[in-house]
Amino acid sequence: MFEQNNTDRNPFASTNANNALWSLSAQNSANNASRGGSSSANSPQNTYNTPTLPPSSVINLSNSSDVVIGPMTQYQGPVTIYQYMDATVEARSMQANGGNSRTTTSTTVSQRVTFTSKLLILLLILVIVVVGIILYVELMRPKSDAHAIYFSNNYEHDAFPNLGDGHLVVERDQWGASENAKNLTIPLKHPIPYVMITHIGVQSHPCYNIYKCSIKMRSIQDAAIAEKGLPDISSNFYVSGDGYIYVGRGWHWANTYADRTLAITFMGDYVRHKPEKRQVEATKYLLAHALTNKYIALDYKLVAHNQTRKTKSPGAYVYSIIKKWPHFYPCGEENYPACGSELGMAPYPWEANA
Repeated sequence: MFEQNNTDRNPFASTNANNALWSLSAQNSANNASRGGSSSANSPQNTYNTPTLPPSSVINLSNSSDVVIGPMTQYQGPVTIYQYMDATVEARSMQANGGNSRTTTSTTVSQRVTFTSKLLILLLILVIVVVGIILYVELMRPKSDAHAIYFSNNYEHDAFPNLGDGHLVVERDQWGASENAKNLTIPLKHPIPYVMITHIGVQSHPCYNIYKCSIKMRSIQDAAIAEKGLPDISSNFYVSGDGYIYVGRGWHWANTYADRTLAITFMGDYVRHKPEKRQVEATKYLLAHALTNKYIALDYKLVAHNQTRKTKSPGAYVYSIIKKWPHFYPCGEENYPACGSELGMAPYPWEANA
């Protein structure tokens, strides 16, 4: 690179200068060769004698009116030089600077996706194995012989479902009825014209779970057989404080009060205790079921035990409740006939002790 500031230019002078440069280049080349040295990248030899080598990628020019590039080509006026980079060089540069980062990032993402997929597959297999084990255990579980609690008559095996709304029916076998009970002999004809409400009394405390109530039922039965000489427990059904119904003599056999009545006993002393709401509700469910299945007459008469004889049963608290029920019949009270007289029933059947 040379700068020429003379305003008067002689073409021959340019030629001479060119020849001088070539001579100087040759001399320098010879001297370098004789000293065993290599040519510098910035020497005229590299610039002019080896045209295949690429020029420097950065050239700074300023305040130059004449620029000589290569074999003394002269340009007048302002000069702008654009640099063009080989695509191969650019690709190598990109690979050196950023290519490895992108490749590494892509590899990392791929590894993460692969790990996540493996984890999901492992979890799926685990779920399938657990479900299979559960199904196998359930299928291989021995079938239980236990049945739902049903109403039934222990002698004729007449069964019907629970009353619903949580009012379970506890069968004789389930509350532990004694095997010493004798066979009953007086059948109960349907539809039954009277329903009588009683209580256990004798300062008896209400029971509120199936275990204590089952013990109470067995005690009542044992007392009826051993102390009173009865063949079995007295009433047809018993209602506990938790709203459960315990089968006594059932639908088909007469109770100890009268052979044309269905006796329902509240388990407790209701001279002192108020009946539970669920206990009263269970009694209504029982009566509704009896009507539906025609065990009792559509116009049945509901009476309290104290209307048929001199007794405190079923207790003032229960009596005040059933007096408000639709089928209540005030027989035996003042200005009313004796209970059962319209059916030809003498007073004694209400104390039959059958």
